Amino acid sequence: MTLQDVLNKVCNGDSDIQTAKKLGINRVSFSNYRNGHKTPSDEILERMIELSGLKPLDVYLAAYAEKVANPQVAEQFRHLAA
Repeated sequence: MTLQDVLNKVCNGDSDIQTAKKLGINRVSFSNYRNGHKTPSDEILERMIELSGLKPLDVYLAAYAEKVANPQVAEQFRHLAA
């Protein structure tokens, strides 16, 4: 699972703007997550877990895979989140 998979699950058919409102953030912040320019804070990840029903460990691993500079470690995080 990737952060994009998590974001898609959080959206659940809603627009990015609607989802951003549900998360309590602005559209630009959500767009930055979508485009890989930023990763969500732990607080936002917790809101994503609540909205999506995904397992917390899967969400955190997918998000932290985006932060890790080492591609092999990032891939292992994604694999564990699957």
